[in-house]
Amino acid sequence: MIKRICAAACAALSVLTLTACSLTARDKYEVKHDIEVPPKMLFLGDSIAAGYGLDGYSKDDLYSCRSYANILGDKYKTELADECGHTMVNKAVSGYTSSEMLQLVSSGNLDADLADCDAVVVSIGGNDLLGLVFELFDRLGYSLDSGSFDYKKIDIFGAADALTEMDSEADEALSGFETNLPEIVKALDSRTDGVIYIQTLYDPLEYYSKVPKVPEFSQSKIGRLNDIIRNGAGDAYKVVDVAAAFEGQAETVTNIKDFDIHPNFIGHQLIADEVDKAFRETGFSYTTEELTDEYLTREGYAAIIGGIVLSIFALTVPAYLVGRAIKKKE
Repeated sequence: MIKRICAAACAALSVLTLTACSLTARDKYEVKHDIEVPPKMLFLGDSIAAGYGLDGYSKDDLYSCRSYANILGDKYKTELADECGHTMVNKAVSGYTSSEMLQLVSSGNLDADLADCDAVVVSIGGNDLLGLVFELFDRLGYSLDSGSFDYKKIDIFGAADALTEMDSEADEALSGFETNLPEIVKALDSRTDGVIYIQTLYDPLEYYSKVPKVPEFSQSKIGRLNDIIRNGAGDAYKVVDVAAAFEGQAETVTNIKDFDIHPNFIGHQLIADEVDKAFRETGFSYTTEELTDEYLTREGYAAIIGGIVLSIFALTVPAYLVGRAIKKKE
């Protein structure tokens, strides 16, 4: 009888002990890690962001040239390799105007990329305005064969008339940009929690100082476009002031000597530096899930207490029964 009671008590104690081992838990909690650059960034806009004119550029492959997007993508993959990793997506389209970009963002085709993006960098506005400048060049006597102006044949009065006619066209284009930009930002903001950055537009036509009417015209119109960008920022977006970084360096940082307004590889590195600086001034973060140390649940504590009671029972009851048996024999 005593052996049976002891065996039953020991068995119950073993079950409770094993049950207690399974009644532990570890909670998950999020840990925020501060970093300087975005874990995921998205580049949008026009040919400047796409990397047009660089070695390796293709409209069907924006990842094989040394554009500022790719420069930063490579840089951050290394920098964040031991942190959260890095993703760079480039959906810029060469030739896009602000109207076309607004249509693209509003279409929903970028929603998946925007949803989990930490930074959205936008280059837009150049095609709204600079197409007029090429028309101006043609009317001023630019020679595609020589790649330069024939300054002796420039009709100053004709140039003045052309600029007067284009002035209203440029203002109309700028009015359209001023309407489209906040709509673009609004459409982006509704689709992402990431920080939005808008680049200012550099002035490649400062190079043509021998035809003062050209840089005067471009300075006035591009200056107004950049004022629209800077003045509209507020809390809606941050400004990457590419125009200020490029000022006075058109010959060095663009391909304007070849009648190409786009940045060369030096210019792209300079833009990369400006975007990088803007990122680091902002600061970013990512979160990881961690586990607490293992602890007993309420059920676990109950099982342990039950085990203690059974242990006491297993030790005292048999002793009591043995004592009674001895007394009976006496």
